[in-house]
Amino acid sequence: MPSSDDPLVIRSQHLDGQSHFLWLPGRRQRLAAESYDVGYACRSSGNVPLAETNFRRVQTLLQGVRPSRFKRSMATCSLLAASHNHLGMLCLDTGRPADARPSFDRAIEIRKELLRLFPKERENEIYLGGALCNRAHSVADSDAAEARDFYQQSLAMLRQPDKPCECAYWDEERQSWWCTQMEALGNALGMPWVFLAPQFIDNAMRGLDSLKAPDSEKSAS
Repeated sequence: MPSSDDPLVIRSQHLDGQSHFLWLPGRRQRLAAESYDVGYACRSSGNVPLAETNFRRVQTLLQGVRPSRFKRSMATCSLLAASHNHLGMLCLDTGRPADARPSFDRAIEIRKELLRLFPKERENEIYLGGALCNRAHSVADSDAAEARDFYQQSLAMLRQPDKPCECAYWDEERQSWWCTQMEALGNALGMPWVFLAPQFIDNAMRGLDSLKAPDSEKSAS
């Protein structure tokens, strides 16, 4: 159990006491962003309860926020969607797939609305593909047909076979155009979605393969 002098515990406690003056311009969004950062750090360090507390704080602070065509809305709603996605992953990590599904569904709902409003935002598409893959994981052991559908939706979103750039190459394994220069640039500039995209594709493909395994075993017997 983390000690009371753990920096993440201290930061979380500080944020707990900052729920006043939310009417001040930008305060609600700033606290939500800080809470998300603490939640992400807590999940990375294995502090599940504190991570869950901070992701839920994001959702409380941004309750009622709806996507609009303003760029600021894209940033705020992306943060909200990410908090739901990470909360779902926390549930999967702790063996609670049924609890994870509503969080993934909410993340997908927000991302799809952002896709409608900002159809050229590739970052949003990548994270939507990731959330769809996670949703598939949540039912992979209980409903193979539903899982297969979500994995296929994920791959359809993540793969862009008709949108190569000048420096792209065709990744035969992932069946997708990819760009090594863009991946390196994204890593250098702190754009994780760029190098997460092929990882999400791999996850979805492995998920599909795992669903096929029982059938192949039956045919072999």
